[in-house]
Amino acid sequence: METTGSETPICRYTDESILNKYAAKLLHPIKLNGIANLRMDDIAKAMDLSKATLYKYFPSRDEILERLTSLFVKYVVGSGSEATLAEGSSEAYIQGFQSTFGQTLLIANYGTEIFFKDLREIYPQLMASIEVAISERNEKLRKFYERGMAEGYLNPLNATLLILEDELMFRHLLDPMYLMKHNLTLRGAISDYYQIKKLQLFKPDIYASINDTQMMDKIEYLVRKVTFGTA
Repeated sequence: METTGSETPICRYTDESILNKYAAKLLHPIKLNGIANLRMDDIAKAMDLSKATLYKYFPSRDEILERLTSLFVKYVVGSGSEATLAEGSSEAYIQGFQSTFGQTLLIANYGTEIFFKDLREIYPQLMASIEVAISERNEKLRKFYERGMAEGYLNPLNATLLILEDELMFRHLLDPMYLMKHNLTLRGAISDYYQIKKLQLFKPDIYASINDTQMMDKIEYLVRKVTFGTA
């Protein structure tokens, strides 16, 4: 039992930050194996907890997957927020593009076919919440692109197809067999695709002004996140 500054007792087994930390440990194994055959023994191993301790944190598998879905919606999908998608300057559109590029990659990375298929079949209400969040996020992104085009910072293109292009391309680039077949590395492919998207999106004068120093560091972070589940 812990206390806050006001001496209010906090039980570690109900502490939201601790529960979220343990639930997040499942993102990497679930993206690879789905949830159809996921047992509490597997969950305990992924969380590095004994089974007895696991039950103190999470009474059931259902509760774990409900929390995991909420984390997926809030942190994997939800980081492409309206605050990120500012407007009115070249810097705002560059920042928004770089932020959503990484976020789209993470959605594709964790939202794998096997995970979504299992979730849709076993917990359709949880899958529906993810689909709604992705749809709302993509609608915000579409409007962001269209504002940038109207304001003269972005090339006039079909915003819906730009979003679809990213979703399809990232699924290929995250497939080890696809990378091997085309003699690509994950790091090189993501970096090159970023350069292609940047050239595709921005007007020449805006493109020439983009500083990629921080973005290259972010791509390195994303590669580690995709490969190892941590960074």
